[in-house]
Amino acid sequence: MYRYISSFTQNHLIMDQIKVFIKDFKDVPKLATSKLNLEHINSLKDIQQLSDQWQFNQAMTVIKREFEFPTFKESFAFMSSVSDISDQMEHYPKWYNKGNKVIVEITTPQVGLTIKDILLAYTMDNISDDIQNEDIQFISQQSKLTSQSTTLLNTWNKNYSRFEEEVASQLQRNVNQF
Repeated sequence: MYRYISSFTQNHLIMDQIKVFIKDFKDVPKLATSKLNLEHINSLKDIQQLSDQWQFNQAMTVIKREFEFPTFKESFAFMSSVSDISDQMEHYPKWYNKGNKVIVEITTPQVGLTIKDILLAYTMDNISDDIQNEDIQFISQQSKLTSQSTTLLNTWNKNYSRFEEEVASQLQRNVNQF
């Protein structure tokens, strides 16, 4: 039983270190930029349900992903949508666009991976999904999530609560087994 309670306590300690509720992307520049360790990164990947397509370099200082869209129009709409939110966050990706593909690298210079990088990756995943499901008519069209960023951030915030509930539920099941 100690093992299950210890695991529960460890998950809560990690959660306390990485839980960041955000009301507006304009609040992101004020966030502390401490480097995330491997345990924090893996927890955030699970909590925020980041795509498995994100790859981390060996030093865990850069996160990278290639996005592929049906046409150049969608890839450009994706970049335009992300650009607006990146400006609000004052946190910018390094990216390369060729036709329908966008290759993205995210890091916080002089620090490594921070909560800002995970938030930007999470935002890109959601904008990509939205662009894939929209009928993009023109090159400068943006994802509806760009203008509904509150919805995106509410989901980010709710993911922490959902994860805490899952951990507590698992602990209860383990305790009941004894």
